[in-house]
Formats: sequence, structure tokens, C-alpha cells
Amino acid sequence: MSRPATAAIPRLPVLDWRTFTGAKHSSTPCLLDLPRAQLTHSGRASILLALEMLGVGQGDRVLVPTYHCPTMIAPVTQRGAQALFYPLRADGSPDLDWIASQNLDGVRAILAAHFFGIPQHLAPLRAWCDQRGIRLIEDCAHALFGVSDGKPVGSWGDLAIASLTKFLPVPEGGCLINNRLPGQAFPSLSSPGIKSQLKAAFDIIHVGVNHGRLKGLNRPFSGLLSLLQRFKRRGEAVALQPSQAQIAANEADVPDDYAESFDIDLGQSHRALTAASRCMAQYAPRERIVEGRRQQYRFFAQAFASSPGFKPLMPQLPEHCAPYVFPLWVDHPDPGYFELRRLGLPVSRWDRLWPEVSEIAGDHGQAWSHHILQLACHQDLSPTELQRMVALVQDVYSPTTKTTNKGAA
Repeated sequence: MSRPATAAIPRLPVLDWRTFTGAKHSSTPCLLDLPRAQLTHSGRASILLALEMLGVGQGDRVLVPTYHCPTMIAPVTQRGAQALFYPLRADGSPDLDWIASQNLDGVRAILAAHFFGIPQHLAPLRAWCDQRGIRLIEDCAHALFGVSDGKPVGSWGDLAIASLTKFLPVPEGGCLINNRLPGQAFPSLSSPGIKSQLKAAFDIIHVGVNHGRLKGLNRPFSGLLSLLQRFKRRGEAVALQPSQAQIAANEADVPDDYAESFDIDLGQSHRALTAASRCMAQYAPRERIVEGRRQQYRFFAQAFASSPGFKPLMPQLPEHCAPYVFPLWVDHPDPGYFELRRLGLPVSRWDRLWPEVSEIAGDHGQAWSHHILQLACHQDLSPTELQRMVALVQDVYSPTTKTTNKGAA
């Protein structure tokens, strides 16, 4: 008997009356406070802009991890460079011994990520890069907050990139940090048009209303939308609706990492952030974001601590970090993963690897791409939603369920 789909649980942060409550700053450093930062349209656009600043182009090579989403690799190929995939150790760090054994001719940069929002120890990689003249792009798409080897995340790379949509209730946004290219200006970005400005603000409110987080606004906002649709031409009215990518991402129909194609819109990548998203990045209190995510992560770690067949990949949360997701190792993830997606659970998996990835002995990255489920643990999940998520995972992966499914087959 199939399980009924549940009410959508937001996979990403949504606007809530509590969004602007709490202390403005957190004791955990935020990448947005680093000097020489530029807000961008997205994390993927930030990677593209970083490669532009480094002059990476045709004939160059860039080291990238075997554990990735396509949006990490697309900017490399768009620049005409070749992606050289490196294996990961058990803690998610680059396997420097394997990399050092390879032909590194033409390698201009290495992309290293703080997976799941858990800061990596980047001091050894920084030294390795300096010895070889290879530029380090620190991928902080999962880690807007945190400390790595005594320094704020985003401080170790020659350049660093981040994503705002994973931590703030915004439909777009990224950040590019310049740490080690003195005197070099950021790429020029075009200003968004008035329609894009209005739509970004509209999307932020609409998604919050859709998830019932703005009590008292639902009816008047719906009435306003109906009025606009009545007096606008059909094309303009549709433009006021939230983007399909945003709705899909927040309703967990399709992970936003997968919804984007392998191609890159160069015009969009060189577009500045809208005023609404910029204000959210500048003024949203940060303590609630950090503490909320840490609390959700600890809840999952305790709930899944003694579960047969699945376990927390990283049960101990470091002191100074704000996780993006909760990584859950599942021994036999399929077909349960697809059932969880059908049920509306905010879960994703990086199983759509770039075509050129090959198997490497001892690589943990490719194992993660199959076994690791990324569960949302953002600050806007309610206790009821957290409990429902745990119950669904335990139900789908319980030994009784597996036995029943085999018997039915």
C-alpha cells in the first residue's frame, strides 16, 4: 500500500515573521562580513566570475571534487577549461597524495568545498597550493558561516564563493570574495530591471505565504494577486508569479541543484543582485540562522543515532559552524530515496555526476554520491516538520518496510 504524500515541507528557508528577530550578529563568523566581497546573482555565477578573475580559459585545467553537483562544474567547462576530478578522503578533504601523483600541467586552480556546511581544514591545502602556484577557489556554497583552522570560512582561498539561497529566504543570490588578488577589480555586473526587482520582492513574500509562515497575509496577498492578474495582460501577470525553479525548490519537487541545466546563462551570471535579496543579506539577523540550524542538526543526529541501515555521516557538529544540510548515510538508499522524494520530503542526493567522472580507488566522493542523502535542516523548519521528516525516513527504511516490499514483489 503506497503512502499518501504529505504537505510540502520547505527545502530552503522561507520568509517568516521570525526572520527579523534575534541578534544581528552571531559569534560564528559570516562570510558576508569579509572585506572585498561582492554580491552576485548565484553561487554558480560566483564560480564563473572567480574563473574569469583568474583568467582561466581554453586549454587550462581545474581540479574539482568527484562529489559535486553539476552547477559546480558547468562554469569550468563554460570557460573552455577541462575539469580534472580528484578523490576525497573520508572527512571530505581532497586526497592530496593522489593529486600530487597526477600530471598537473596546465592546472590553474583547485575548487575545494566545505561540504554540508561542515568546515574543512584548509591550512594544508593552502600550503600545497602555494608551493605549486595553483590558485585555490574556496567553495562556501554550503558554508555561509563558520571557522576553518582558526579563520572565518572564505578566508583561505585566493577567491571564495558562497550561496545566499541556501541560508536566507531569497530567490537568488551569491557572493564572491577576493582575498589574494590585490588591485584586481571584480567583474562588471549589470543592474537588474524594474520587473526583476519587483519580482524578487514578490517571490520572497509569496513563498512565505505558500508555506503558511506569514499568518494574516495569506488572504490579502491572494486578493492582491487576483487583482493584478485581472488588470494586467496575461504575459505580465505570469511574470509576477514566483519562478518555477523557486517554487520547485521550496516545495521539494525538484532539488534546485538539479533543476538547473549544465549550461550557463552568461547574461544572468553577470547580473547584480536585486535590492530585495540584497536587503535580506544585509539586515536579516544571523544568530537565529546559526542557532536554528545547529539545533535542527543535533535533533537529526540524536534521532538517527541508533537506526539500522542508516546513520549520520558526521554525528558530531563542530562548535563554530552553521550546517546547510544533515548528511545521512544509507546502506541501501534505493528505491527508498525516490519514495521520500515522492512523499515531499526535503531531501536531495548528488547522484547526477558530470559525465567525465571515473572511478578512483579509495575515493569516498563517489560513494557519497550514492549513499548520502542531504536532509534540509534550515532555521525555518518547525518541530512538527522535523518530527515528520524523521518518521518518514524511519518508515521508508525500516526493516519491516523492506521485508514487506520484497514480499509484495
